[in-house]
Amino acid sequence: MTLARAQRLAGVTLDNADLTQLITLVQTAPWIAKVGPAKKLKPGELTRGLMHIPQGEAQTALRGVVRLVADLPRDSTPVVVWQDRGSELEIDTAATSLSCRVGVVTVGVAVSCDQLSEQAVIEVPLGVGTAERPTGLVMSALTHLAGPSVVVDRWADAITAFAWECVVETARRLCELAGADAGGRPLTPGAIGAESKALIIQPMSPHGAR
Repeated sequence: MTLARAQRLAGVTLDNADLTQLITLVQTAPWIAKVGPAKKLKPGELTRGLMHIPQGEAQTALRGVVRLVADLPRDSTPVVVWQDRGSELEIDTAATSLSCRVGVVTVGVAVSCDQLSEQAVIEVPLGVGTAERPTGLVMSALTHLAGPSVVVDRWADAITAFAWECVVETARRLCELAGADAGGRPLTPGAIGAESKALIIQPMSPHGAR
């Protein structure tokens, strides 16, 4: 379990992530409508509007939280090295990319290892919903990823899990910055989707009474 996931389960929102760039993005973004306690969202209630986040801005948001997903301390190198049964894989978190088409969010994970002559980008397509056909937080992934076999044969599951958590954590942070429910609790993602060149997020009030 990563630090980000453990903190999320424990209800902790303060951490070592540097969210300066993300906060600046949200302050000037036309696609986010701030929700305050005065709106009186009930537990489990969805906001009226969806966030339609342009692909470039969605990637900026993702790169603001990817270091947290990788458990990297603030101001440290953006590179993390995974280890598994004597093998190592280097991940350049600063090069993580995101692209969107209808119903699919694709995360590009930049990897390096001794067996590769140069850095490779492993693309992880995640099937999500659309504005017209929401699927909540349900996503589908491929069993086999395209890329050098020396990487994907051993690391496909880990890379897919990393990509998935990057998307979910990005959505969670954006919803938190969108505001709070009637009890003052930060909003949380109710659905993640995609359209051509845009990420879709549906904020909602957390379930359960405070």
